[in-house]
Amino acid sequence: MADARIGRRRLGAVLALVVTATLVVGCASVNRLREAQESFNQAATLENELRFDAALQEGSMQGQLTQNTTIQNGYASALLSLDKLEAKDVERLKQDKLWGNVLALKALTQWKLGLFDRARDTAREVQQVGADQVFPRDRALLLALPGLMKTDEAYAALQRVPAEPTPEQRASTLKNVQLLAADAGEAIDRGRGAVEATHPVQVYLLQARLAALRNLQSAHERLGEGDARTLPPERRLEVRRLLKELRCQAERRELKPEIVGYWANRFTLTPEEGAC
Repeated sequence: MADARIGRRRLGAVLALVVTATLVVGCASVNRLREAQESFNQAATLENELRFDAALQEGSMQGQLTQNTTIQNGYASALLSLDKLEAKDVERLKQDKLWGNVLALKALTQWKLGLFDRARDTAREVQQVGADQVFPRDRALLLALPGLMKTDEAYAALQRVPAEPTPEQRASTLKNVQLLAADAGEAIDRGRGAVEATHPVQVYLLQARLAALRNLQSAHERLGEGDARTLPPERRLEVRRLLKELRCQAERRELKPEIVGYWANRFTLTPEEGAC
């Protein structure tokens, strides 16, 4: 179980997300939300550092396990703060138009902790609240959430493959990952389509798309036979297009170029050529 959790976080590390909302000081319900946001953001930041910090990646496994425990505790702390909200707190948050933010944060935290069924239930609950309660960013993330979970499922499926799989295990796992990657891409694209192309959340969702395709590439490399041992040509073109989009978003927001280099190196592909 611990190894599976670590695997999910290693995948999620490339999807670091910082949640924010305009909060009014002094209200107990808002303070709970602030506590949850701070815990989530600290865990997400550490998770991102764990992915991109080359020195740590080359360090001891014990160091990575310690970091992963800290990350898990951070997400658990965020969920605990949200679970402490009482009925009167909920009403106040609805009045302040923050209830949708609470549910989005809760669903994402449950996903990060591997509580997929609970995350799905929370995401469905968001559909029952008014449109004025859900920020565009939150709506995009919740639409993409099924795809994020499909990506985790594909990653976990690859981790279960034995060192010397049978031909049947090769074929069935490759087919499973192909289906999961396709479903993940469709869901994440629904999230991307819910916000403007220039919205900051696009950086996050672009990396989510790349993570799904990286699972697919790994599956072909490990389980494919003959020409199927490489990513199909149309998928390679898709990766290059997404890398270009990510590069353009990074340049527009003055992000570190390593974010593009990381993915380009994972795929051993370069971004599609052309101006943004």
